[in-house]
Amino acid sequence: MAASADYYDDLVDAFGDPESLTLLVVAGATRDCVARALDVDLHEPVAHPWDEKDDTDYSAWALVEIDGGVIGVEHTGYGDPAVTALEVMARGGNAAAVVRSNPQAPLRFGCARHGGSDDASPDGFSVGLVMAEDVTGLELTHEHAMLLAAAQFFRGPSIAPAHLGGTARV
Repeated sequence: MAASADYYDDLVDAFGDPESLTLLVVAGATRDCVARALDVDLHEPVAHPWDEKDDTDYSAWALVEIDGGVIGVEHTGYGDPAVTALEVMARGGNAAAVVRSNPQAPLRFGCARHGGSDDASPDGFSVGLVMAEDVTGLELTHEHAMLLAAAQFFRGPSIAPAHLGGTARV
């Protein structure tokens, strides 16, 4: 992608606070497939995390189908998918990438193509967005950020450091 560093800095701001944010990009998958891999119950809507007055012990995901795949956001930075979930989302020629940051952990970039995985720690969230676009082939836009901002959130699994293990449904 040929966008400037300023473009990605602005894009990060459009997606939300980069200190507590998980952004998921999945090429070739459906919203239902991604929800199953994340263990998100699309029949259990919850309030937008910014509207929650009490701390919750579960993650809340907004998942939106876009041309070519799915994007998702989780606003604590603690509900990021396990490597096994990325692998499930990447089956059948798909590709999945996650960029995550939270106040108590280093930045995480993880990805999977064709059912395999890779993890790395870049220097900035913007770099993670560029890498997510490279892995998935999907270009992220401000319009995508607006779709996520308006999307319904759904209850996900309990908050835990998923990148250290966890399971995913097929």
